[in-house]
Amino acid sequence: MHTYQRRVVDDELDELMTMLPAIALEGAKGVGKTATAEGRCQTVCRLDEPAQRAIAEADMALLLTQESPMLLDEWQRVPSVWDSVRRAVDRDQAPGHFLLTGSAGPATPPTHSGAGRIVTLRMRPMSLAERGVGIPTVSLHRLLRGERLDVAGKTDVTTASGVVSPPPPPHATIPIAMGTQVQSICIVFFIVRPILRINN
Repeated sequence: MHTYQRRVVDDELDELMTMLPAIALEGAKGVGKTATAEGRCQTVCRLDEPAQRAIAEADMALLLTQESPMLLDEWQRVPSVWDSVRRAVDRDQAPGHFLLTGSAGPATPPTHSGAGRIVTLRMRPMSLAERGVGIPTVSLHRLLRGERLDVAGKTDVTTASGVVSPPPPPHATIPIAMGTQVQSICIVFFIVRPILRINN
């Protein structure tokens, strides 16, 4: 029997589900969105299956009255799901009602962004720590909290050990040994600068 490997996103998802009525878990195909979501749900609707998709297209309002939390997997196969969930949240804002998962945008975009009703959470591929082949040595959370940490680390993981990674981009080739001043500049440039750009 397959055992679920707990992910970095699980803690965040557990916390958000106690506060929010609807969460869209997004990410690339195959990162584990469905497995992560379905363990939390009483009702699972797989919209990539023709029979369940036909039910959703025939009577979405009835479908959304099923026991919650409800997983609407591959929701983009029936784009009207988004607006239906948004309206359901308008009627009942109790937390933990809906989880939507999908790896692609719908062919016909929803009429509303879902802002204020459906919160999007990004799920990324498994990290080395999640795979059990590395131990995290730097905490981004603690860095952003202002703690002074030694930004350093090493690994014995190689492509020969079965973990294949793309080469780093040119802007990421600064060696770790250059000192905390350079590392701080890199952190500000690649983390804080995009945040400032978004806020402005």
